[in-house]
Amino acid sequence: MSDPRADKVRKFRLHAILFLAVLVVMIPVNFIVSPGNPWWMYFGFAWALPLFGHWLYAREIVGAKR
Repeated sequence: MSDPRADKVRKFRLHAILFLAVLVVMIPVNFIVSPGNPWWMYFGFAWALPLFGHWLYAREIVGAKR
């Protein structure tokens, strides 16, 4: 049986890696398609807020503790 906290941290790490991977693709696309409009930042900020909430949950700062 795995540790529930370790599972939360593992899922957060996967979430963070996906976040970074998507931004690594979106930033060059933005500069190719519309270099004068940094729209990737809106997407990054919009995703960073739930990512921060996920970090708080994974570290058991907020949410149900089991």
